[in-house]
Amino acid sequence: MNLAVRDIRHSLGRFILTTIGVGMLLMVVMGMGGIYRGLVDDALVVTRSVGADLWVVQRDTRGPFAEVSRLPRSLVDRVAAVPGVTDAREFVFHTIQRERGGKPLRMGVLGLGWPLDKGEGLPLVAGRALGQAHFEMIADESLGLALGERLRLGKDTYTVVGITRWLVASGGDGIACFTSRDAQAIQFDEPGESVRLERQARRGRAGEADIGRTQPGVLERASGLSGEIAALPGPAVSARDRAARAGGRSGCGPAGHERVE
Repeated sequence: MNLAVRDIRHSLGRFILTTIGVGMLLMVVMGMGGIYRGLVDDALVVTRSVGADLWVVQRDTRGPFAEVSRLPRSLVDRVAAVPGVTDAREFVFHTIQRERGGKPLRMGVLGLGWPLDKGEGLPLVAGRALGQAHFEMIADESLGLALGERLRLGKDTYTVVGITRWLVASGGDGIACFTSRDAQAIQFDEPGESVRLERQARRGRAGEADIGRTQPGVLERASGLSGEIAALPGPAVSARDRAARAGGRSGCGPAGHERVE
């Protein structure tokens, strides 16, 4: 002990620098551990709040959070009929980005299985749970939406009836909760121009196919609702970009992106 005290007195500056370096190293290690645990907690906050014992997703997918998972709505009743299952609810989740006050607003859309799930289990700090099947939403406070504020998403307007805290997606975006029907309406909303172009394209494809030549009535149905003629539309792409170039030609880019040069 005496030898250590003498060594410290002999090299006081070196001892102070060593102490500061070791302290900063411990701070970095503790900070990295805290950041990691925070990221893991943010990634699991939705799954923990739902409290499901088993997730049923589309085969060969990692949905519903890692990628898109599509299942028929009737599967909820089929799962509920399995012996030992006490409760089965539908679940919808996707991410959107809209504009609010001239600024981008990015949020995760969480669809609750109404009427069994109205959002009572969410960490509400203000307002209430969903009280009706349509046009109400519960928003996280990180989105900056006020209680009672009206927000237009797609063709409908939704009123904020509840505010949550620390309800974020794995990417850090705040989550807004709707009924599953409203969440799907927001997800599959299309502008009027897109609907008109798709109807015209369906009519053209039906006219070139044998079914359109032998049954002219199909051409009239091609202008109807998409759900009535699900076999006629072609596969959709993820995005489309256009680059203007004199004397160019058209082609297809990778990963389902159509590119016109």
